Amino acid sequence: MQPSPRGVALDVLNAVEERKAYANLQMAHALSASGLQRLDRGLVSELVLGVLRRQNTLDFALDRLMKRPGDVAPEARRLLRLGAYQVLFLDRIPDAVACHETVELAKQVGLGRLTSLINGVLRQLIRQRDEIPWPCWEADPVAHLTVVESHPEWLVRRWIKQFGAERTRAICQVNNRPAAVSLRVNKLRAEREDFLRQLAEAGVEAHPSALHRAGIRLASASAVTHLPGFSEGLFSVQDESSMVVAPVVDPQPGETVVDACAAPGGKTTHMAELSGDKATIRSWDIHPHKLGLIRENCSRLGIASVRAEAVDARQPAEELRGEVDRLLLDAPCSGLGVLRRKPELRYRITEADLVRLRELQRELLDGVAPLVKPGGLLVYSTCTIEPEENFQQVKDFLQRHADYGAEDVSPFLPELDFTEEEKRQMAKGYFQILPHRFHTDGFFVARLRRRS
Repeated sequence: MQPSPRGVALDVLNAVEERKAYANLQMAHALSASGLQRLDRGLVSELVLGVLRRQNTLDFALDRLMKRPGDVAPEARRLLRLGAYQVLFLDRIPDAVACHETVELAKQVGLGRLTSLINGVLRQLIRQRDEIPWPCWEADPVAHLTVVESHPEWLVRRWIKQFGAERTRAICQVNNRPAAVSLRVNKLRAEREDFLRQLAEAGVEAHPSALHRAGIRLASASAVTHLPGFSEGLFSVQDESSMVVAPVVDPQPGETVVDACAAPGGKTTHMAELSGDKATIRSWDIHPHKLGLIRENCSRLGIASVRAEAVDARQPAEELRGEVDRLLLDAPCSGLGVLRRKPELRYRITEADLVRLRELQRELLDGVAPLVKPGGLLVYSTCTIEPEENFQQVKDFLQRHADYGAEDVSPFLPELDFTEEEKRQMAKGYFQILPHRFHTDGFFVARLRRRS
């Protein structure tokens, strides 16, 4: 019997909460095994990502309808969230259908004892949704963003302190919108304009990216493996802000280049393309099983200059000391710049995690710094917007390593209408992309030159 879209969505939500699975990976696996058609697959995606993005909002609306909300079993709460999301956010699904299907789903998954609770709470929600006392933005911005935009309170307070209330609101709102699919055209095999025409001929609406001359943003979600040119290696899938990094490295033919934390290889292959596949690129990852992803991507794109190696960048081989022309450290981080794509992270990451990750990043920077030859380049990047992981990490590194200095990144960035604040950042050697700025992932990149 083929599973229902709601059943598949519930399975994914269960895995995310119970086993700490990543929603995007778990959903891709579940959809692949489901046999569902395109529209039903779209509903699964909407339900999973919607419930995760709006979890605080849904719980706020539901809790006021229950006598002891803290006693509700986790499996009942997940079913209630699934039904409540349809009631509050999916106008195309009638209220009666949302309620009935959630009750039936409880029976199908062996939770028939919960049907009375689910039916009663969802019917109350339908009757009272216009009476929900949502926290007011003007009266309490923290409570509003915590509940209405569904971000953890500690993070909201932190961002308001760093960015101000209005920018924090804009960041939270963007984090709750679907992320566009973006592609990077493989310059070894195609030109952007030619590939855009190829997409248009196939009926795929797409537009040039402003952040990179090889970037393309699709107008709607699409199965990228079915797009024209995928098997021929004409493009890679990569967020637009991530495309900014390799040009800052600026790899040249004949150079030795290291990508120190490389999997799945998006920046490795980008650097290979920018060098005309004529640099020697050593692509490292601490997890041997991830090296296959790098090799697969290189094979599909027709790249021969990459060596994928299992290396802990905190303790690299002495033989490379002072021998690397350019080194990219795209460091493990909190991922708080990619909450559009990984909404579950907002409920998992804690302030204690930021402290732990900051120390790991420090160890990695200190591990790779001696590899760069005098006059060579170290580029540090993350997909977070937290200062401790970004410019403060770079500032501390430069204090520990007097032989390094920051270098203006503006010549390596696209020509856009940057703010004065962004221009000051770039002159100091780093660039922070906030998610609302270009409707991309949040990202950070710094360019550091070894002087001696």
